[in-house]
Amino acid sequence: MQILCFSKIKLLIMKKIVLLLITFLLLTSCGIIKKITGSKTEKEVVKLPDKVEETKKEPEKNETSVSKPEESTNDIIIKEFYKNDIPSEIKYSGNIITGKRWTDKNGENIILLTKTEPERVKAKQPDFEDYVWESELFAYQFVKSNDTYTQLWKINDFIKDCPFDLTLDFIPNSLSITDLDKNGIAESTLLYKMACRSDVSPSDLKLIMHEGENKYALRGTMLVNEQGFKSGGDYKIDKSFESAPSSFLEYAKKQWNEYKREKFE
Repeated sequence: MQILCFSKIKLLIMKKIVLLLITFLLLTSCGIIKKITGSKTEKEVVKLPDKVEETKKEPEKNETSVSKPEESTNDIIIKEFYKNDIPSEIKYSGNIITGKRWTDKNGENIILLTKTEPERVKAKQPDFEDYVWESELFAYQFVKSNDTYTQLWKINDFIKDCPFDLTLDFIPNSLSITDLDKNGIAESTLLYKMACRSDVSPSDLKLIMHEGENKYALRGTMLVNEQGFKSGGDYKIDKSFESAPSSFLEYAKKQWNEYKREKFE
């Protein structure tokens, strides 16, 4: 009987201890949860100003990248060239192949490269063939002054009375605009080939450079290197280069070597 009573008392004591432990744990856990939640919120609040600050800095970076220094009057400024946007006052022959547009000390400049399609015509002296081929090419530079375009120079070359295969073409991508002597007036350089032939002999090749009205030239032949046959590639230097800056001839030779190779399809 006494043992039973002692067991009941012990059980009651243990229940109270368990209840006290549960209460203690509940109170402690609430504090921990509150502490964790509070610290998490503080971190977000601290980050928010950083995000806002970054957003404010972004436009400043953009403004800096967009702003440009004032351009010098000596700069050569290349502009977009569109075949269908040539001023109506500019007159030319043939069909436009390509061109360039820029501004320099002389004003706004336009170069046009044009050519006529090969035409089969009746031979003037039909000793060999009754009909022959002929074609022409042109190059022009126009300068805008007082809202009017004037022609600065013109190139005209042609092949006529050709009874064989006619070749008369500007070398693709060879037209370039530079300012090698840094004087604010652009130089233009172009190359074209011409031939009347029935074999694989090299075409004649001409490089023409202008600075203003001053003209410089290399004249020779294209380089043919096909199936063991090699011919051409040499040139003669026009005397006009003697009075030009040395950088002009250096650049002309570089362009010649880059475009002199002739390939047959």
